[in-house]
Amino acid sequence: MTKVINTINEDILSGNICFIPTMGAIHEGHLSLVDIGKETNLKTLVSIFLNRRQFNNDEDFKNYPIEIEQDIELLESKDVDFIFLPQESYVYPGEGVPSIAPSKVGSILEGASRPGHFEGVLTVVNRLFDLVKPSHAVFGKKDAQQLFLIKDMINRFDLNIEIIEGDIFRDKNGLAMSSRNNLLSQNAKLNAANIFKSLKNVVKEINLGKSFEESIEIGINLINQNEIDLDYLEIVDEENFNYPNKYSKKLKLLTAAYVENVRLIDNIDIEI
Repeated sequence: MTKVINTINEDILSGNICFIPTMGAIHEGHLSLVDIGKETNLKTLVSIFLNRRQFNNDEDFKNYPIEIEQDIELLESKDVDFIFLPQESYVYPGEGVPSIAPSKVGSILEGASRPGHFEGVLTVVNRLFDLVKPSHAVFGKKDAQQLFLIKDMINRFDLNIEIIEGDIFRDKNGLAMSSRNNLLSQNAKLNAANIFKSLKNVVKEINLGKSFEESIEIGINLINQNEIDLDYLEIVDEENFNYPNKYSKKLKLLTAAYVENVRLIDNIDIEI
């Protein structure tokens, strides 16, 4: 039976825990991460905490969807062991929580567009790790740069936590599932599906022999044909998030764009 808790005690910490952190507005993508967590046969603990420190835009924080009762019902349907609903004062008691600065990868792409975002992400993730003390944690691949930086933080601080990566969960039109999708009208959701179509087109052009630059330009043009405000569309080496070179083996195409003033991110692997 699922227990809803606001604090962590020794009874919860007895035995290994698989941790799935969220900011709420639970959707099928989150639930797919829960399914992955349950496959570990460990206790599953899902946190719901809207972390204001990772929002560089106060309006974005205020507009973020909050659906706690529905979230609890969805997570109970998955029979998770614990739903952790901490108060902000519990996560950040006074001045006792150190801020965690990201590596240099945190200053590009999302980091360039959202100053302070990744410091807020790493700070809360590290704090939740300290509270929950999981042996495993599940994160989705949609937030690829965030995932890279969390894994980097674990290596830097020598944390004994195994990260399990969950594939991007998409709706029938290809739009990556996101809590922010709840802020879009139905027409905007259909339009936002053009983001993924554009990513696939870039990969297709690369596979046909066009250069990265030519392929990216085609992708930008496709996005601009729709009512989508592009922030970036970039190819990186998945191993280090640098621009690819001849030694790169795993590439990733990443994008961020606005639809109806809602920021959406997505990415796709490039096979070379």
